[in-house]
Amino acid sequence: MKTFLPWMLITGLTGSPVLGFLVVLLLWGAGGSWFVGRLPDFRGPVRRWQRARFLRDRLTTNPHDLPARTELAGLVCDSDPAEAITLLGDVLRRYPEDEDAHYFGGLAHLAAGRLAEGHAGIDRALALRADLRWGEPAVRLGDAYVRAGKHAQARDAYLRATTVHASHAEAWFKSARAALATGDRAEAKRLWEATLSTTAGAPPYKRRKDRLWRWRAWWGLRNV
Repeated sequence: MKTFLPWMLITGLTGSPVLGFLVVLLLWGAGGSWFVGRLPDFRGPVRRWQRARFLRDRLTTNPHDLPARTELAGLVCDSDPAEAITLLGDVLRRYPEDEDAHYFGGLAHLAAGRLAEGHAGIDRALALRADLRWGEPAVRLGDAYVRAGKHAQARDAYLRATTVHASHAEAWFKSARAALATGDRAEAKRLWEATLSTTAGAPPYKRRKDRLWRWRAWWGLRNV
């Protein structure tokens, strides 16, 4: 499937199945599975919808299934923040130290545009477990601040992720872009350089994952 999807896309663009096959073969051989992890996950939304339907069915028969409520809240926190917050109410009343519940609640508040409440929820989750999801909560917080046009706060959130995962290429790159949005070109340059330096010695599987962020940092350094 990971090979078939690129072939379909390239064939659709070029109109030639043979050319599509040759391009995929070239990318696979020369790039070390370049496209793996670079294409959108077309099946992801369907899997999430199916899982959410399954969890709702489970909660219909057992509304006090707290793990199911937490998982469902995580699936819908962006699309339906009100439902996520409702789901998590019972969870946090029973288990106020549940870091995932605080995290998903924080994401739901961010999706609803309540930055202060979202920030507080993520802070609470990270206070309970500093390495929760290896920096993802801080990155999501930074993304929310970018959407709100608060780039200084976004930069601080992204840098917070790098204290959890020192070679978090996405966080380093986005912190540089946020710094540039504040007008601090020198800081943006330093952070893009950090994107490259902190990921230089990564193992092959992580270098593939980080490749896009490294390329974008390389390009940013030449245009800053």
